[in-house]
Amino acid sequence: MVEDDRDPESEQQGDRPFPESLCHGCAAPPRYIRTERSVFIHCPILKRYPPQPVWSCDEFVPANHVDSKPAE
Repeated sequence: MVEDDRDPESEQQGDRPFPESLCHGCAAPPRYIRTERSVFIHCPILKRYPPQPVWSCDEFVPANHVDSKPAE
């Protein structure tokens, strides 16, 4: 088993496993686990490997979403 810590944003869409998965656009950086015959995407929020592709997720937060208060 090989852990793949490449930044999903730096990969081209075609290089990603399950390119249509919602996981690639989530603020929680997924961890890619590659074996000889399979690729698994680990979600740090759910603490599991959701079945792929993920089409909807109650915990999804867009990667470009900034959760901060305005400066006072």
